Amino acid sequence: MQRVKDVMLRDTITVQGLTKVSEILEIFKKQTELQTVLVKPRNDEDVYGLITLRDIARKVIALGKKSDEVHAYEIMSKPVLTVNANMSVMYAARFLTNFDISRAIVMENDKLVGIISLNHIVLKCKLD
Repeated sequence: MQRVKDVMLRDTITVQGLTKVSEILEIFKKQTELQTVLVKPRNDEDVYGLITLRDIARKVIALGKKSDEVHAYEIMSKPVLTVNANMSVMYAARFLTNFDISRAIVMENDKLVGIISLNHIVLKCKLD
């Protein structure tokens, strides 16, 4: 049985909440395969946030805001659902679809280890 850790994206990019959206756009341009940037928690009691290109389109461009005047914390989705790295891919797919989301943070031993998305599951999962 395949686990989330077998199909997840391990290479994640994290930024601070005060990072300008213009800087995040540069990250997306350099890392063309990247679909998500994570926003680091402010402290031990905080949680990760998540920004996608769609967030930038909806919350910055569509509203006529300037990307160098908007910060990550203003447009991120938070809190972000998490899954365990050892969860079966089948249950992860159900989890994501039940909550009508396309991605979640992957944790192992209370540490961020990657991101899982429905795209990763469909494209990398063995469907035997």
